[in-house]
Amino acid sequence: MKIKHGVSLWLTIAFFTVLVVTIFLTFAISQYFKEVILQRTVFVLTNTVRQTAYYSLSINDFSPNNLYEKNKTFSQFANEIDNPELVRLKIWSPNGEIIYSDESSLVGRTYPDNSKLAAALAGGHVVSSISNLNDPDNYAEKQYGQLIEIYIPIKSDSNRVVGVVEAYLSLDLINLYIENTNWMIFLISAIGTAIFGTMMFFTYYALRRNVINPIEVIHQNAKRIAEGDFNIRSKPKGYTELKALECEVETMAKKLKDQQERLVKTERISSIGELAARLAHDLRNPLNIIVNSLEIIKLKYNSSPEITKIFERINRATFRMVHQIEGVMDFVKIRSVQMKVASINEIIMSAIEKASLPDNIKVSLPQDDFTVFCDPILLEVVFENLLVNAKQAMKGDGTISIRTTKKDDFLAVEIEDSGPGIPSDVLPKIFEPLFTTKQEGTGLGLPSCRNIIEQHGGTLRVESKAGSGATFTIRLPLTNFDPQFVVPHSQNQKMVKTVGH
Repeated sequence: MKIKHGVSLWLTIAFFTVLVVTIFLTFAISQYFKEVILQRTVFVLTNTVRQTAYYSLSINDFSPNNLYEKNKTFSQFANEIDNPELVRLKIWSPNGEIIYSDESSLVGRTYPDNSKLAAALAGGHVVSSISNLNDPDNYAEKQYGQLIEIYIPIKSDSNRVVGVVEAYLSLDLINLYIENTNWMIFLISAIGTAIFGTMMFFTYYALRRNVINPIEVIHQNAKRIAEGDFNIRSKPKGYTELKALECEVETMAKKLKDQQERLVKTERISSIGELAARLAHDLRNPLNIIVNSLEIIKLKYNSSPEITKIFERINRATFRMVHQIEGVMDFVKIRSVQMKVASINEIIMSAIEKASLPDNIKVSLPQDDFTVFCDPILLEVVFENLLVNAKQAMKGDGTISIRTTKKDDFLAVEIEDSGPGIPSDVLPKIFEPLFTTKQEGTGLGLPSCRNIIEQHGGTLRVESKAGSGATFTIRLPLTNFDPQFVVPHSQNQKMVKTVGH
């Protein structure tokens, strides 16, 4: 919400700033346009008056003598100035006397306080202003409304002011033109402001939909993750980068959930492991006493077949207990990895011997041998465990194929069996500690194998389809040791027919 309010505030400030600036610029442009129109009107009338005076009047016409006789000349001069806004024309002599006006009552008068006339006579410059109808010399023009009063000095060839022509122009048409132009400027400004406001609205809408809302969702998801809620189910929206970020947050939540579950399991297994280790340690001695006592009893009472069967059942039961205890101890005890250079095929052969494979299980060994930097004893435990699992899956009859290949900086060892495969509902759980489908299993063998491979910096994966066996793939890194390709052993060139006892 803070993001939304912040963006809304800044966009509102920006809009009103643009609106105020637009109003100010509209007013400034309007005033400037008005000044330009007035200056242009003065300029055009001044040129017209001076050109007409140049051809129609002489220097003697501006003397205050024989004004009645000159009235015809000045009337013709006034008619030649063709301007529809011209409502009155006065002609002043150099001494400040009105020598002509279309208002005959003004002829012969002087107005000593007329500063604009004095400025035109003295400086020879055109003087113009909006007419002040309260001035004594402007009483006769009150009936015309707002006027612009222009004093135009007439100069001789020697640049001497010989008289002044005063023209009164009505501003009605000019004001109408300026007003229409101002409305046009205002309309253009209003349309521009409306377009800008619309663009800002759609920009804000796009930002809110594609940036702000997704960021809010990501923020809420982050808060949920921080509070321990990892069940994030988001529908990515917005721009591509934010969609990717939202998906990454969801992926992170899933990984954190998995890690939390794994941590809980690890802590639980750690507690169980400590208890199991103590129990296993305490059970070893009684089991050894039972096994040894059983051997003594067998020597003394092994006379009838019925007693022999009883001894065999007791022997299998104690063996099963010893096997489970050893499995627990192998998983719980911590053993540092003793790395050294070893032949992968020699480790595999040793594991095959210890796996006690029956004669009707055929093993296909890898043709090429590689030397790796590893702990041979721990790797042998891994291979033995996987081979025993394959033997149990095939129920004593089938084929085990072992392949080794170098891929990039890893050595891949594949162990494939021809058993019935692993059911799809069981496959994701086989590396979970304490999970087992075997009555005599502890559920610690495959987790121990994965731990050993991960201690080597590698990975352990499994692929299986029901009815087509299972393939375990071990990937061991070769970066710590430059692997040396070894000439294949002759016994590895063909399938071993029988491996076992």
